[in-house]
Order: sequence, then structure tokens, then C-alpha cells
Amino acid sequence: MREITRSNDPVFLSFIQAELAAEGVDALVLDAFASSVLEPMNVTALQRVMVGDDDYWRAWAVLEEAEERVTEDAILGGRVTLLQPKQGFRAAVDPVFLAACVPAVDKDQVLDCGTGTGAAAFALAARLADISVTGIDVQPELIALAARAAVRNDLEDRVDFQVADIADPPKSMQSRLFDHVMSNPPFLDARHGQAPKDKARALASVESTADLKTWLMFMAERLRDGGTLSVIHRAERIPEIVAILKSGFGRMTRLDLQPVDDGRPVKRAIIQAVKGAESHGVAETRLVVHDASGGFTAEAEAVLRNAKPLAMS
Repeated sequence: MREITRSNDPVFLSFIQAELAAEGVDALVLDAFASSVLEPMNVTALQRVMVGDDDYWRAWAVLEEAEERVTEDAILGGRVTLLQPKQGFRAAVDPVFLAACVPAVDKDQVLDCGTGTGAAAFALAARLADISVTGIDVQPELIALAARAAVRNDLEDRVDFQVADIADPPKSMQSRLFDHVMSNPPFLDARHGQAPKDKARALASVESTADLKTWLMFMAERLRDGGTLSVIHRAERIPEIVAILKSGFGRMTRLDLQPVDDGRPVKRAIIQAVKGAESHGVAETRLVVHDASGGFTAEAEAVLRNAKPLAMS
């Protein structure tokens, strides 16, 4: 068993046991006899709440929310609720734009690599009611929050989350193929990126166990012929992605996310490619995200608030 927390507050201990029980997690409180009988006057004695090894991260997510270290954040105009740490990794609009560009249809299976707290996976599943999405990430704490949010969004039957390292995937993942694969991978090269002090932020922003080529090759291997591979990344690294995918992929489209229509540099872009298709260069288009006043353009608003698909051509 593993310790999930310790406290000398009987109200909190009772509360957290009830919360865990509601999630189907069996908890055992240790040291209770010693502190209440052998040392009845020692009010500072701490009691440990223990859970089984297999239940640890699920229990951790319950505790994080109970301790108010997690926020509920709505996306897609309230269609989806995310559970995110107050400190550390937090999703922005990138995963929503990414999910909007995936051309999935009924019965398709989609893989979201580096899913984090599940924003892209949830956004896609909310837009298309008859697909299934699998999200993988190397961080068990983020997967635990995503799995908890899946239940809250009534999507647990169609959205599944698993802990997996792309550099060393489990055998169960190595044998699966998907109709579409999408990713919002770490943007910075490990050789040049300055890693944030926060571990979750560092893993989300700077390549660690898998560099960009390893990441893309994993995605390609998980994809059926004729399926799409979609990646959102820093604009300056899109040519690197194209070069890696040019063998085995074609019909590539680049969508620049133009911050404002005033000539300023593009920071983010989505590249999409079709496995096994003939190569005909890279078609280019763009989406202007903000208007002159700083608000979202009508086109961006349709994606971010109204769950509309984002055409790549």
C-alpha cells in the first residue's frame, strides 16, 4: 500500500475517506489506535491514509481536488470541463484548435499523444459523438486528472487515458492502430530549451525522453494507411516536421495561426499529413485568431466556443 496523505484532523480524515469510497477506492487509516489510545493527549499525532498501489493515482486526484489544488475550467462554451492543477501545466487554446482540425468521422479511433489533462481528447469527443479517443501521457498525475474529468463529462465510455512513455511504449500500445493521431508535443528542443522549474511544465514544454523525430515516428507507427497525423507546434519547427514526415506521408497542409492580421510573426502552426498519400508539396492556409480589439475573430470563436471543425484546406 502507499500513503496518500496524513492528518490529525478527524473531520478531514472522515471526509477524505468518504470521497475515496465514493470513487470506489478502499482506504486504510493507520496509527489511529496508537494516537487515540496509547497517546490520547497527543493531539498532533498524525494518522496516515493508505491506499492500494493500483489505486494510488486515482486517490491522488481525489485528494488534489479535495485540497483545492485543482481547478475546474470550461472549454468549448461549457461543453467540456477540464480538471487542471492550479500550479504547473495548464492547457490553453492550442489543443482545442488541434482537435478541431482532425477530420474524424463516425466509428473512428483517435490517439492523442501527450494528452496532458485531456483538452484535445475531450474537445474532439465533444464535437463528434460517435468516435473513441485514447489519450496517453508520461505524467501519471495528469492522466489521473484527465480520467477523473472523463467521468465528470460523461465521456468515460469513449475517452480512455493511459500512462505511456512515447520513447518506451507499453506492448499494448505497440500493437494498436488508429484512424487519426494528433499531438501537441513539447515545443522546445532539449538541447536548447530552458526547462521551467515546475516538473509538469518542463515535461510539457521541453523534449525529454523523446525528441521530435522519436515523437513523430511513434505517431506514424500507430496510424493506419490513409489516416491523418496532425501536430500543432512552433511555426519555426514546422519545416523540421515536414522533413521528418516526407517519407511515408503526403497531402500535407500547413495552417498558420495568425495572432492578429497586422503582419506580426506567426508563432503557432498546425501541420497535417496523410499516411501513404502521394506527396504534392505543402499546401498553406491560415486562421486569424484575434481581431484588432484583442478579442477572438468570428472564425476562431466558432472553433473555441461553438465546437466547429477547422478546415485545413
